Amino acid sequence: MDNPPKRKQIRLKQFDYGSPYAIFFLTMCSLNKKAIFVDNGLNNKIIDTLKEEKNRVGHSIYVYCLMPDHLHLLASPLGTRIPITQLMGGISSKATRLLWNYGFSGKIFQRSFYDHVVRKREDLKSIGQYILDNPVRKGLAEKWEAYPYCGLLDPFPV
Repeated sequence: MDNPPKRKQIRLKQFDYGSPYAIFFLTMCSLNKKAIFVDNGLNNKIIDTLKEEKNRVGHSIYVYCLMPDHLHLLASPLGTRIPITQLMGGISSKATRLLWNYGFSGKIFQRSFYDHVVRKREDLKSIGQYILDNPVRKGLAEKWEAYPYCGLLDPFPV
C-alpha cells in the first residue's frame, strides 16, 4: 500500500503563533486568484467581519487591504495568547459564508494563508505602507486613501 504524499508544512515548527510580541504580515488569497471582492456591499461586509473577528479573539489589526483576489493584514495576537491562525480561520469562515450568500459556491479560498513574522519594529511602517499602496501598484487608485477597501484599524505599537 502506497503512502499518500505529505502536505508541505507552511507554518514554522516550534513557533508560538499566539506570542503577544509577534506581528504578522498575512495574506489570504482566493482560489485560483479569482476576483471575488468586487461588490461594494460585499466588500464592506468583509471589512466589518475583520473588525468583528479582531474583537472576538482580542487581536489588533493595524493595517488591512482588501484587493479583488486577496486580503492583506498586518496583525498581532497581543496579550491574548490566541494564535493568529484563529483570527484567520474566523475571517475565512465568515467570508466564505458571506460569499455563498452572494452567489458563490464551493471552496472560496486557497488551502491556507501566508504569514510572515515581522522581525523588527522598524519594518512595521514599511510593511504597512506596502499593504496600503497595493491598490496604487495595481492601478485601482491614484492614492491609497482613495481606495475604499484599505485602511488602519488599530494604532501601531510603539
